[in-house]
Amino acid sequence: MAEDSKSDRVKFVYNAQFPSSTAVVLDYLINNDVFTSRQGRQRAMDAIAAFYRPLAEEERGEMSEEQVQAVAGVCVEQLVKQIDTLCDRYQLPNPITGRPGSAAISGDRLENILESGFQTIADAIRGSGLSVDSPLPSPPDLEQGVVMDGSELGDIDDYEIDVPDIC
Repeated sequence: MAEDSKSDRVKFVYNAQFPSSTAVVLDYLINNDVFTSRQGRQRAMDAIAAFYRPLAEEERGEMSEEQVQAVAGVCVEQLVKQIDTLCDRYQLPNPITGRPGSAAISGDRLENILESGFQTIADAIRGSGLSVDSPLPSPPDLEQGVVMDGSELGDIDDYEIDVPDIC
């Protein structure tokens, strides 16, 4: 087909028959009490785009490598959110973080994290020549607030960020 005769629209029709898993998913997306069938179709397209959009944009060749990479980054964030949702809902270990689906950290795990952190700090102090047994300086009084002179954020007004149309 010649490029000139290509339509500005893409028509996508898909028929699935029960008991296939595709039919179950499409039926859920179109016929449920949580969202409308239009929203369900949009969610299906969003889920498909979360994986395939960077690949399609790269193949199409109209975006720079940096733009495709930015699109891929946003899509990865969407996929991670989908993974988090499933892990939380079904109490599954998260393959990305290695943690259980729940955001709560067990007491034993927290104790190990803190112990490791304190050991790292003690090693750094030993490496600096200071004694680990030396008294630590007193922490600042947080009730007094923090004094800032305005330079902490740098020249943030001097930057423009070009955000491409993404997922």
